[in-house]
Amino acid sequence: MPFEKVGQTKFKKKSSFIADQILLMIASGRYKAGSRLPSERIITEQMGVSRPSLREAISALQIVGILESRPGDGTYVTNPDATDDIRHRVVSVLEDSDSPFENMQARKALEIGSVRLAVSVAADADLAALRSAWEEKCQRGRRGDLDEYLAYGKEFHLAIARATKNRVIEGIMEKLLDMTIQPLWTSMRRNYFLKDPSRIELMLDVHDRIVQAICGRDADRAIRELETHYDIQIEQIYEQNDDSAAEQTSGGANREHDVPQRR
Repeated sequence: MPFEKVGQTKFKKKSSFIADQILLMIASGRYKAGSRLPSERIITEQMGVSRPSLREAISALQIVGILESRPGDGTYVTNPDATDDIRHRVVSVLEDSDSPFENMQARKALEIGSVRLAVSVAADADLAALRSAWEEKCQRGRRGDLDEYLAYGKEFHLAIARATKNRVIEGIMEKLLDMTIQPLWTSMRRNYFLKDPSRIELMLDVHDRIVQAICGRDADRAIRELETHYDIQIEQIYEQNDDSAAEQTSGGANREHDVPQRR
């Protein structure tokens, strides 16, 4: 039995509809404990939804212990007890959280302009504060303190905003960064790094290049590195953990429209 196509719904977000559909399938016995969900490609096609929305729904279901994602294998049902209370908790996580995908799009657009302004107006003290925030973030990442590493991401990006000398930019960026402590965002970021701890080193390298470019007052290079930073993070929302095996057996598929193209 296929998933229902998204249409008019009582939910504010498509991700809530998706999560509710998966829970209904589990409650009906279609997917039992230990069973594997269809690939993300199949679910998105059947429901007519985007991969970011599905990713958010799956993350919310992981938060409440209904699903488990196994890298390179797929997404499995770990708890088939899809009660009304659990459905309410899942919907609350999604409806009360801002979309990580949309948040990163907004931050990317704002920060590209912020970097260009910061390069031209930042005082030496602002650049020193940026380097300090970066060093703190780097130390925590290198010692594997994931929670602290993610927390210091806010300080790093706020340091860039403060270097613009523009309180409006700083205020908007702070509000966007405050969204990153919401449960949905935190869960998605933690899962991304826990699947492959070497990803922290990749992000540290990108951040290092951003700092070098800003402190060197090279706006064009700083923007290129910043775009790489956000492209990597946005790509994680599209990450295809469960499609590889299924699509290899079917001869593969053209997924160019699914994954943002890296610059």
